[in-house]
Amino acid sequence: MDSSAEIIRGTEVKETLQNLILSGQMCKMEISGNSHCWLTLPSRMGEDEKGILLLVDHFRDFEEIFSASQGEEILVEYLENDEVPCRFLSRISQIDFRGVWVEIPKKIQRNQKRKFFRLRAPVGTELFFPGDEGKEEKATVKDYSLGGIAFLTSRVVGLKPGDRIENLRLCIPEGRGILEVFIPLATVIRAKPNFSQGQTFYALEFLELPEGIKKEFTRHIFRKQRNLFHRVIK
Repeated sequence: MDSSAEIIRGTEVKETLQNLILSGQMCKMEISGNSHCWLTLPSRMGEDEKGILLLVDHFRDFEEIFSASQGEEILVEYLENDEVPCRFLSRISQIDFRGVWVEIPKKIQRNQKRKFFRLRAPVGTELFFPGDEGKEEKATVKDYSLGGIAFLTSRVVGLKPGDRIENLRLCIPEGRGILEVFIPLATVIRAKPNFSQGQTFYALEFLELPEGIKKEFTRHIFRKQRNLFHRVIK
């Protein structure tokens, strides 16, 4: 067990899971003993003769996969609203037309350190930010998360670790449109030139992200996550 983690037990477990349902956060579930994993959405709590259960949605062919792994523990991982990762072990109690009923765990591990799910940027994703003499710079985005972004420039833009940048725009192709994420403030945490390719790699950490934009960006990332795990990964 991670020594930096907080362990939630007793009545706080039920309260924590109720908050998870209300938050609308997705969870990653994985069947122990094999590599099957998927993203799912907790929707309600119920009770049977075995105790309190948590209902999550499932996917096509789940019953077949579950029958082959019956009795195995499942690992459930999710991020709280403040991006702090949590996890717990449980077992599947039953499956019906509503979804998968999971036993309430005896404890939940809540890490103290934030963790962000990083996504590879789709082709055409760009970052715009103020450059020298008020000119707007444009960069090709490599990957991004709720906590930061990595990008490449084809020219030297004079950024170094510790520098702060204001009023950035992250533009991500989404369907037939563009999702534009406004970032009021970020700091450079890494700068690495690649002279052979004529590019410079930069990594930024977001210092400010308005709540409304953060919620929209979070929904975008969860949609991308769900697309990545919409079927069983073998």
